[in-house]
Amino acid sequence: MDQASIALTSFINKYCKVSGEELQAVIQAFTFSAVNAQSVILRSGQTCNLFSINLQGAFRSYTVDKGGNETTTWLIFEQMPVIEPTSFLLQRRSDYTIQALEDSLLASITYDALQQLYDKIPAFQVFGRKLMEQLLLLSMCRVDFLLLETPQERYERLLKSTNFMQRVPLKYLASYIDVTPSTLSRLRRKVKS
Repeated sequence: MDQASIALTSFINKYCKVSGEELQAVIQAFTFSAVNAQSVILRSGQTCNLFSINLQGAFRSYTVDKGGNETTTWLIFEQMPVIEPTSFLLQRRSDYTIQALEDSLLASITYDALQQLYDKIPAFQVFGRKLMEQLLLLSMCRVDFLLLETPQERYERLLKSTNFMQRVPLKYLASYIDVTPSTLSRLRRKVKS
């Protein structure tokens, strides 16, 4: 088994246990693709038809308001799903764009192929349920992060993760914690002193 398949197997095993033969069928249903930094894998207005798992690299999800301002809504690192859940689950157009921040490697499966796997391997349905439960919890944590924490608390939380501070450009970090770049600079100076 190659490194990409091993990483995908590790991700799947976090959410469900399927037999060796079933796991092979699941792995074979995924395709692996390299994504260059700055590439867009989903544009606003498109339907998210792929459920992808980030095996290597980093992505951001963002939206653009009517004034043309981008807001980074999600940051995605290794062993995380790369998906716009509402668009994928409802098979409707997305309001979000997903862009690679680094050269990355994805394991992806189409909506239809995933539904077929759920029908073919009932034990694999646990994967989908547990993953969607986790995405729901992460979404609620994100809401709490933005509504209940001060900008300084949000920034200090980011400091605890090298992924955020070393791999994400500051302009995207500022947007992610809902502050202007100049406010982020002030927060950084304040924490350093």
